[in-house]
Amino acid sequence: MGEIVPTILTADLDEFSRKATLAKEVVGRLQIDIIDGKFAFPRTVDLAGIKQLFDAGLLASNLHLDLHLMVNRPEDWVRRCLEVLPERIIGQIEMMAEARGFINQVVDSGVQAGIALDMETPVESVDEELYHLADLILVMSVKAGAGGQEFDRRALPKIAQIKKKVGDLVKIGVDGGLDEESIELCQQAGADIFYVGKTFWEAENLEKRYNELSKLIEDRRKKIEAGF
Repeated sequence: MGEIVPTILTADLDEFSRKATLAKEVVGRLQIDIIDGKFAFPRTVDLAGIKQLFDAGLLASNLHLDLHLMVNRPEDWVRRCLEVLPERIIGQIEMMAEARGFINQVVDSGVQAGIALDMETPVESVDEELYHLADLILVMSVKAGAGGQEFDRRALPKIAQIKKKVGDLVKIGVDGGLDEESIELCQQAGADIFYVGKTFWEAENLEKRYNELSKLIEDRRKKIEAGF
């Protein structure tokens, strides 16, 4: 079963609040991108601002949250992330001093752990064991940190490589420049979760758009299972 997850990447707390308010009426899961200005530019809204919105009730308690940490030493951010009650914390592996420590810390906190590979990071550069320790492997299909980029097809063989390693035991996500065509290509390659930004937020009717994309991956899933 695939899943469409809208993403929020912004430095404007008002924009974040507006999108979070809209999303909680439409979707079950939302990804929040956190950038500290060291791994990528520019900085986004910080965890303190997000916590203020959470405390004010603007992030609904029934909305599952993924936090994508594009920051220096993601392992140092886990404690702060837990204050907004995420279901999943994803860190860029390129910035981790100790990837196993990050995964263990997240899992021991009762949260799902994800590791993200940036566009230029080879699958082979990651310790084989880590692919099996994580709950999610996120393949970036653009350079991490900037919205509005075009999908890079070099992500497709990476998804397929990782799928061969983990099978159905670990979820594979893909993030960056996704539209209908690239979502289908990624699903065919083995991805399960599709993180969408522009292709979702630019729709006039967000609920309709979310339902269209969800139907797209469900129809494709049925075709894959049928051997097409």
